[in-house]
Amino acid sequence: MSYPAIFFILGVLLSAYGLFMFVPALVALFYGDGDFVGFVESALVCIVVGVSLVVLNKGRGLNLTHRDGFLLTLLTWVGLSFFGALPFYASGTSQGFVNALFESVSGMTTTGATVFTGLDDMGHGVLFWRSMQQWLGGMGIVVLAIAVMPFLGVGGMQLYKSEMPGVTKDKLQPRLKQTALALWSIYFTLTVVWAWLYIIAGMEAFDAICHAMTTIATGGLSTHDASIAYYDSPLIETIAIAGMFIGGINFAFHYLVLSKRNFSMFKEDEEFKTWVMFIALGTAFVSFVLVRGQDMEIIEAFRKSLFQVVSILTTTGYTTADYNLWPVAATITLLVMMFIGGMTGSTTGSMKMLRVILIIKQGARELYRLVHPHGVSHVKVGNKVVSAEVLHAIWSFASLFILCFVLVALGLTALGVDLVTSFAAAAATITNVGPGLAEVGPAANYAFLPDMGKLLLCVSMLLGRLEIFTLLIILTPAFWRQ
Repeated sequence: MSYPAIFFILGVLLSAYGLFMFVPALVALFYGDGDFVGFVESALVCIVVGVSLVVLNKGRGLNLTHRDGFLLTLLTWVGLSFFGALPFYASGTSQGFVNALFESVSGMTTTGATVFTGLDDMGHGVLFWRSMQQWLGGMGIVVLAIAVMPFLGVGGMQLYKSEMPGVTKDKLQPRLKQTALALWSIYFTLTVVWAWLYIIAGMEAFDAICHAMTTIATGGLSTHDASIAYYDSPLIETIAIAGMFIGGINFAFHYLVLSKRNFSMFKEDEEFKTWVMFIALGTAFVSFVLVRGQDMEIIEAFRKSLFQVVSILTTTGYTTADYNLWPVAATITLLVMMFIGGMTGSTTGSMKMLRVILIIKQGARELYRLVHPHGVSHVKVGNKVVSAEVLHAIWSFASLFILCFVLVALGLTALGVDLVTSFAAAAATITNVGPGLAEVGPAANYAFLPDMGKLLLCVSMLLGRLEIFTLLIILTPAFWRQ
């Protein structure tokens, strides 16, 4: 293990993270909220620790191996989540460090689960920091590190894979630094565009910037307790839907479409077409249930259904209605959507659409083999045959994903949380959606949970964001053997 390289890069990231904290500090100073000192103190602590790691490990070799990439990824997310909790704790907003840590992990993993109430009267600096955390976590702070540190080389490519594992696509450009910079350029541009769109739609500038960051990051944290429902504006909801939809598309796909000026690629990509189909079918079914079960007008049912289906499927977690009060068929549909997620390479969480497609196709192939045991069939995505190794990895991921979900839910029940809330909280955190059902539904939050339950859900959120393997592999004895 190249510990000097790992801690050197971690130190650089912490130092940069501390510098980011000065932005909400300036916001707090501008609005006179009184949180300026807490942000500055937190930033200085983060920078001192980061610079110390850099100085102690500078010049001791920076070659990263595949294993180093996994360990650095985990340490980055845990470290940034820990230090990101300091402003919440220093400002007194969190009422305890466990709450501060929960809010920070939720932000960095773009989950959107919260223990905070009274957002409408909360300090602007704290609200801005929540949104900025989601924005940084959306594309992945590790990818940002790769973009500014070209010395990672081959190790950098391994790190990039451990940050966004799964069925990987080809590198967009010969150098990973250029690839990461291209992705971040698109990400930043989309955020600016959506901020302007929100302002044009009637949001105040502060709210618009915060919501633009959490929309493109598909994070879902809002500056108001009522989330997007606070505005009761069809135009703002439409802008949010479009932003969540774009955030749910593979950012590498964005780049390829824009660079080649070939928008027909949308029609050719099987993952994209299937994902759009899921949105359409989910919206149609939930709308039908609301019209039949709650006597809603068709237009209102469609408006609420489309927003919630896109929000849940992209694991954003914005809400415009308390779907806990909807008929069971509608809430179950949304629960299923939680476990699907957006496209691979997007800012969304959960299992991702491509994995779901391949699981379905592999299941269909097994049924074909039962009827034609000597027949030859292949699982394909588009025109490409998917290897047995990839299919095995996807089934392994799905199995571990469900197993971890069940274990987290059982852990919550052992702490005295009721069964429905336990499974809803486990689902909402491991899929990085945020709002769940029952006591953690869109009209509630996670503040009532015991501290051990909140810490368990922090692990659940990290498991979901790092896509299971990156965290679990650290716990295996084989990982630490020479």
